Amino acid sequence: MLASTRSHSRIAARVCRLLLLLVGTGLAAPELRAQAREPISDSWGFVGVHLGGAVPLGEFGELVDGGFVIQGTMGFPIALDRALSLRLDLGAIIYGNEQQAVCFPPPVGCRIGVDVQTTNSIATFAFGPELAARGTVAPYVNAGVGFSYFATTSSLSGADDFDDRDLFSTRNYSDFVGQYRFGGGVRFNVAQSGGGPIMIDAGFEYHGNGIAEYLRRGDIVDLPDGSIEIFPNRTEANLTVLRVGVTFGFGGTPITKGRPGR
Repeated sequence: MLASTRSHSRIAARVCRLLLLLVGTGLAAPELRAQAREPISDSWGFVGVHLGGAVPLGEFGELVDGGFVIQGTMGFPIALDRALSLRLDLGAIIYGNEQQAVCFPPPVGCRIGVDVQTTNSIATFAFGPELAARGTVAPYVNAGVGFSYFATTSSLSGADDFDDRDLFSTRNYSDFVGQYRFGGGVRFNVAQSGGGPIMIDAGFEYHGNGIAEYLRRGDIVDLPDGSIEIFPNRTEANLTVLRVGVTFGFGGTPITKGRPGR
């Protein structure tokens, strides 16, 4: 178990070193970027939306399958000719889901069917620096600190409700922990829009959550008298996120062949 965690850490460290090398090459070769035919952007910031998958590590990975990730990102350049930015990330990870079809209590009974949906999720927030090359192909590395909020929620909806509106919702269990993260990726400029580029953004992140308490599928047991019994897990809850999305630059002037405004 410990060896597996160390192996993941070594792989992540190697990827980060490679990305740092690529970023350094991009920062040290402005004359090559000036000769590029494709447009680049002198934008002041960026905002992006990403989808991806979460890969639980160590003890967390032994108990939980992979999860679905949705993440929003925003960055504001602060130094090094806009190569160094302050980056904010806000995301959600769904790592477990179960649904039960039940009936109303008598006298209504099964004339009206309802669904009980239980979702295991993690809300994440982090902020920290990002170092990125500027150009049509822009590798970057980033790091941050923040928090992770583990929560399991059950909700009730009608069995034939097509809009999936929840009639009732209850948080069964939750835990709030600090988080650190590091990662990297590469952005590919595919178009221009106003004062900034439109970029395909692919990357990875390591989320270090430390020890957390959480539920997984099957950890809530329904008892005959209608009450429930909860069996929480307490382990390290670190994970890796692989993501891809679209990032938009804003607030700058497009540049073509090293000349502004073209």
